[in-house]
Amino acid sequence: MSEHITPLSDGFPAQSREDWRALAEKALRGADFDATLGRQTADGIDRGPVFFSRPDGASAVDSQAKDAFLPWAMRQSLVEETPEAANEAALADLMGGVSELELKLDPTGQTGLKANDIDLLDAALKGVDLSIAPISLDVILGQGTHAHHLLALYARRRIDGETVKGGLGLNPIGRAARQDVELDPTCYDKAKTLIELSSAAFPQLQIFRADGALAFEAGATEAQELAVMAASTTAYMRLMGETGMDADAAAKAIEIRLVADADIHLTIAKLRAARRIFTRIATQFGATSPRAQIQAVTAGRMLSAKDPWTNLIRNACAGFAAAAGGADAITIRPLTGMIGRPSGFARRVARNLHILLAEESHIGKVTDPAAGSYLHETLSDQLAQKAWSLFQTIEAKGGLAAAFADGWLQGEIAAARTAKLKQITDGKDVILGVTKYPDPDPKPVETAGPWGEMTSPDSPMAPISLAASFEGAE
Repeated sequence: MSEHITPLSDGFPAQSREDWRALAEKALRGADFDATLGRQTADGIDRGPVFFSRPDGASAVDSQAKDAFLPWAMRQSLVEETPEAANEAALADLMGGVSELELKLDPTGQTGLKANDIDLLDAALKGVDLSIAPISLDVILGQGTHAHHLLALYARRRIDGETVKGGLGLNPIGRAARQDVELDPTCYDKAKTLIELSSAAFPQLQIFRADGALAFEAGATEAQELAVMAASTTAYMRLMGETGMDADAAAKAIEIRLVADADIHLTIAKLRAARRIFTRIATQFGATSPRAQIQAVTAGRMLSAKDPWTNLIRNACAGFAAAAGGADAITIRPLTGMIGRPSGFARRVARNLHILLAEESHIGKVTDPAAGSYLHETLSDQLAQKAWSLFQTIEAKGGLAAAFADGWLQGEIAAARTAKLKQITDGKDVILGVTKYPDPDPKPVETAGPWGEMTSPDSPMAPISLAASFEGAE
């Protein structure tokens, strides 16, 4: 048997973009090429129909090899109101395969866990081995009190600080913007106290969250989401530097949160672009080998309230995109995310999607599967450039806090939101199962109770639902 391998392309002339376009135009029979086949993202980035090269200077994303048994942290959010209900959900999630927990904390109990002191927090995490299961905080209101409670709980249980992982989720700038209130001038001093305490006693704990997701859920484009993430990263890197923390430690103390939605290719490109942006910022601060830690959360704004069962498909697409895009931690929202707190069934289905993606689809077996793809490399490069330009504008206005304080950034996001909704109303964008092919008799899904209001509906940064006007939702 011959060992010579003959390339399949031998004997065929090389084809150019012009050759392909001539054939495509012939097949269109007079129809306008750009109108028929051309597509753009909400940021005006060309996304096809086809690419013949990768951008000059494009490079592989810094995405470390995956753990064969846990390719990403399977993080689920606890949103139950009482510590008893949260504890039941936490233990069920951990027994069902989840590897990390995120506590969605709300002092009022309307949209998350009401755990306003260490004893209530302890009760919510009863039976949870905090040395094994990382805990992250997502605080709806407040400015760090819950972070102190979590650190005190580690001390109470005599957990070795060197082993503690997870995050405090501090994001005072984003929280003030979402609540549409002025930034508390004392928040930075409070944050510095937590920085000094955490970095000394819990070196692996992530302190800040550079949250682009809050912008995307309010209607932002992908580039706007990345720019908010970049500006958040810069603000918190500066703050940690003021406490004397070195750049490498500061970079490791930041977690990026971005949204994964049903647009698989654009989500993959966004996560890849985020790594490039983060690395560039951290390097400028003096970090020598920074690596972004990305949590991807499946989009809330894409979910249907009228037919929640269709959300299983949306979440599966988003989860696939998050994994293929190299997310370090993934949170899959329950299918009832738009109508109420999840039942045990909804939580089980959400965590099982992780298992399907990791153990049946084997998505985590390949590191950066989009590397080399002309489509993904081009989208990643263009998104990074668009986001960087907007980030520079934010910095020129005095940084993220200033851009939110004068309302400019909210205005930019509002314009993107209006344009997105108009695209759907005009039929240029389709929501499958809602604006196209809706189920005439959707089956109800049980919830564990209704949601309260997380933010004022009048807040310019309030989360939106893209399907709301088509489903009779308010």
